[in-house]
Amino acid sequence: MIGFVYLIAFVIVLSLVVIVHEGGHFFVARLCGVKVTDFSLGMGPELWGRVDSKGTRWKVCAIPLGGYVKMLGDEDAASSRKSTKNVASEDLDKTFLAQKLWKRALIIFAGPAMNYVLAFFILTGLFWAYGTLTVPPVVGEVMPDSAAERAGILPNDKIISVNNKEIKSFTDIRRSIQLNDYAKELTLVVVRGDEQLTLKVEALRETEDGPALLGVKASSTAVTDGPRLSFIGAVAEAGTTLWTTSWDSLKYLGQVLTGQRKAKDLRGPLGIAEASGDALMGGLVSLLAFISYVSIAIGLMNLLPIPVLDGGHLFFYGLEALFRRPLPEKIENAFVWGGFGVLMLIFAYSLVLDVPRIWERIMG
Repeated sequence: MIGFVYLIAFVIVLSLVVIVHEGGHFFVARLCGVKVTDFSLGMGPELWGRVDSKGTRWKVCAIPLGGYVKMLGDEDAASSRKSTKNVASEDLDKTFLAQKLWKRALIIFAGPAMNYVLAFFILTGLFWAYGTLTVPPVVGEVMPDSAAERAGILPNDKIISVNNKEIKSFTDIRRSIQLNDYAKELTLVVVRGDEQLTLKVEALRETEDGPALLGVKASSTAVTDGPRLSFIGAVAEAGTTLWTTSWDSLKYLGQVLTGQRKAKDLRGPLGIAEASGDALMGGLVSLLAFISYVSIAIGLMNLLPIPVLDGGHLFFYGLEALFRRPLPEKIENAFVWGGFGVLMLIFAYSLVLDVPRIWERIMG
């Protein structure tokens, strides 16, 4: 039953984020005069479908991983290959390829942009209705071979102080570790059940110049903290959250690429499903907050200049604007297949990380 709940949570979170992302492509494409032939939620065999008055087939497919919008002239669902050879002459001006460069860029950019819009509206509503959100300093997961594991920290431990400094949220833990970056030893006070324990921890660095790390992950439950914000205050707080979340993610990616941090925090579909279930168990506020952060992550990831992703298309359009002509088709296709290979490697690596961790959690 719990596994079913986690699956439902995963489908709800991913479906909402995908519908919004692909909806951005869809509505801007129609505004630009492009005919959309398919709008699919999920991949694989079609389970249900209908065609609207403008010739778009809306469908739900069997595999609830992603979705796509297919425009006239696309030869595949990923829009990686385009051609007008099978398009009627009277419809040529309705193809994606027939549009001006700025229109094509706008259509592509609309997907990630709508993910940020979704996150902004959810966060604004939460801050306005409930006040600022705080993730409590409760350990959800202890990373293997980490400083926390060596010190004896366990899942569900609540950290209440670091070096005699009171801890009120999970963010305070990271901040305290960074402030005591050069301390040889940290003193943590944790609450475990009815006990209060004092633990000595020596924070580790993954590389010589990298940041000091404790090696714990939070439970995903968000709780309200403080008075409700005014509407203007909620808007400002939501904007700040979008910026800081995106910037922190880019910093983490930069540290991984430069070898300052390992990629062991990477989560794939299984990890997202696990976190989705945890968020649902935490209640409506927790689930909505989690959806907003997933939407930010999907939007940001799609803006990265990796071929196959939206950011890759935008990068090609930037080169087209610079050189006043598109890249040769063979070169572009080579980049696309290279980008696809990179994504498959990341997917496989995320499974290597997710499966043992989730198996260990299930087996206790």
